[in-house]
Amino acid sequence: MRNERIRGYLDGIVLSIVATGDTYGYEIVQKVNERTHGALHLKEGSLYPALKRLEAEHFIEGYWGTDKETGPRRRYYTLTERGKSQLEKIRREWTEEQRVLSVFLGKVGLE
Repeated sequence: MRNERIRGYLDGIVLSIVATGDTYGYEIVQKVNERTHGALHLKEGSLYPALKRLEAEHFIEGYWGTDKETGPRRRYYTLTERGKSQLEKIRREWTEEQRVLSVFLGKVGLE
């Protein structure tokens, strides 16, 4: 999958993962890889600026925590109420984009 296409969806991807539970940067990278079976390769160099931006916009909140199993201190992120609203907005926009583009590109698993 071409990364330049994904860039515009990065906020939605990150917010959707953080919405499933508090998580840290490297874990987000792993979850993206796992969920897409490697089709989308999210690089930490793209992720961390997005996390900083989302935190600055108050869509997520960061806090320092320690992983119980491995022990290192990590910056975890949690979704705020504002972030939940933003994620819903992104999902509505995505649904509309799919609907409009399907007119030209055909339906791909759309109901």
